[in-house]
Amino acid sequence: MDHAALLIVVLQLCGTNVEGRFVDSTVKLTERVKLECIYPKKATIIQTSWMKLNVTHKENIAVLHPMYGIHIEDKYNGRIYFENASREDKSLSFIKSTLEDVGLYFCSIVTYPDGIWEKVIEIIQADAFEVSEKQNNPMFTKPGGNVAFTCPYKIGDSVQQVMWERIKADRVDIVVLCNSSGKRSFGSDFKERTLVDCSDQANSTIVIQNFTASDFATYRCVATGRNKTYVMSFTV
Repeated sequence: MDHAALLIVVLQLCGTNVEGRFVDSTVKLTERVKLECIYPKKATIIQTSWMKLNVTHKENIAVLHPMYGIHIEDKYNGRIYFENASREDKSLSFIKSTLEDVGLYFCSIVTYPDGIWEKVIEIIQADAFEVSEKQNNPMFTKPGGNVAFTCPYKIGDSVQQVMWERIKADRVDIVVLCNSSGKRSFGSDFKERTLVDCSDQANSTIVIQNFTASDFATYRCVATGRNKTYVMSFTV
């Protein structure tokens, strides 16, 4: 396995599972970090909670309620804000980020009648955020359209897992993870609009439906075998 592939695998393993939790997005620590949390469905939002994992427990950061407004805990008061707390957009922004803000965050939205929708986001230090690109293939679509990506593995041995990611300058979002048993784990932003067949041992094809303005980015397929890793990237 070459050095670039090893870096990808390390980022992949660190960015998708922290203490047994599936991480939807990995965000680079910058001076003003934004944690994106946009509810993708049409159910009625009753309440939104933001929390951070603090060693053994989750600490409250803020609660957003459509009737009672926004409550921010004293520890975070004056440090965070909600730029566009619309019906679906509950994204949290830091006024000035510090090393203390590195960690695991939870955006939990209680809805009716669909229940609880949650997104898990990890902030990591800038020097740990590395993205290697290979075979950048151009793709074209319009907002509202569908895009199909196909990734031939070419690794010559049994595939252990295939990861599809959306890559931007300051974050990596998981689209879907397929493991060797055929199980699918979708990122929160893509679960309702991504089609994938995890049973194919020769290649992986995904279809992202209803492409939005924020979806125009680089997409990466990382296929991991016993001894090799194959990487393919696309730009839309």
